[in-house]
Amino acid sequence: MSTNRRAAATLAVVGLVQAAIGTVFTLAESKEFGAPLFWSATISFACAWFAERRSTTS
Repeated sequence: MSTNRRAAATLAVVGLVQAAIGTVFTLAESKEFGAPLFWSATISFACAWFAERRSTTS
């Protein structure tokens, strides 16, 4: 497994964890608590997509 593919998998898992925690915080408190985690998850998924794309072109 290449380094870029491993990084993509790690970032995707981190994004899933952030989205799950954000959902719990949103249900338990309000949108103000979960919103930053959803933005962080979006950035993690974007970085995972970029790393996966780089692993196929290298």
